[in-house]
Amino acid sequence: MNEPGLPLISALFSLAGTFFFVTAAIGLLRLPDFYTRTHAPTKAATLGLMLIAIGSMLSHLGQDSALWLEDLLLVVFVLLTVPVSSQMLVRAAAARGVRQHEAARDRPPTDPVEHVDDVGETRPDQDPSNT
Repeated sequence: MNEPGLPLISALFSLAGTFFFVTAAIGLLRLPDFYTRTHAPTKAATLGLMLIAIGSMLSHLGQDSALWLEDLLLVVFVLLTVPVSSQMLVRAAAARGVRQHEAARDRPPTDPVEHVDDVGETRPDQDPSNT
């Protein structure tokens, strides 16, 4: 049950995913601060991994093996974990007071939920004008 055009479609998905991975790597190297460097691989690499997994899933779909199910589970787990982990990294950086580059358009929240001291103790928000 192997369709004749399925390998071509699979290769195109994998090639598009590779393009997004390269874009994520370039963004990671070229962007100026932590927040934008977190954004580039989160968005582009997630999409790239999903496209490569879909290409792999399509190539295994025509066979009698259950490898396509593993690819589907990979896509589901990536979609569930990557946004949560990147959000937690950005919130932790904002709580630590990591500054955003001046050239960036948007600013991180000026009043994060809590600040974390160097010793790991939390303290109430500070007035941003004092920093």
